[in-house]
Amino acid sequence: MTPLTYLIIGLAAGGLLAAIVLFLVRRNSSVSGASSEVQAELIRRLELLDRGLRDEFSRNREEGASAAKNQREELGKSLEGVRAIVDLRLKELQQDNAKQIDKMRATVDEKLQGTLEKRLGESFKLVSERLEQVHKGLGAMQQLASDVGGLQRVLTNVKTRGGWSEWQLGVLLDEMLTPEQFAKNMKMRD
Repeated sequence: MTPLTYLIIGLAAGGLLAAIVLFLVRRNSSVSGASSEVQAELIRRLELLDRGLRDEFSRNREEGASAAKNQREELGKSLEGVRAIVDLRLKELQQDNAKQIDKMRATVDEKLQGTLEKRLGESFKLVSERLEQVHKGLGAMQQLASDVGGLQRVLTNVKTRGGWSEWQLGVLLDEMLTPEQFAKNMKMRD
């Protein structure tokens, strides 16, 4: 029973009790010569009615308290069940999130490893090509150095250097001038 039901029953019982008392007071005033035996009987019935109402209210309060206690216990049990379900779901979500994060980490690691290997391979290939070009350039420089060394050995002798210079000059004059424009091996002084 709800508290509103108790209130309605209490008001009804109080109104009934007040009506009975009012009825008795009026009856007493209209029948003043009634015997004390009738009055005693009425008082006894009113007391019985009063005790009955008090007992009924007491039982109703006890039933209400018991019902409220039972409802609190049921609510506590259902809340424990809900808490257990929520805890279970939360653990499942945490485990699922951990698995997803591990998968994502593995995927990222694979992609990073692949990209790193690709870039390192490209870098090593580029370095290797450059080293090969440097090696070729070094070989050409060594060849040039040996040619310059040979030319230097040839030109260290003064007579050879002079003869070579005369020959070079003759070739240049032949290329630039006609044979009538210059003379070879001319005597400058008598």
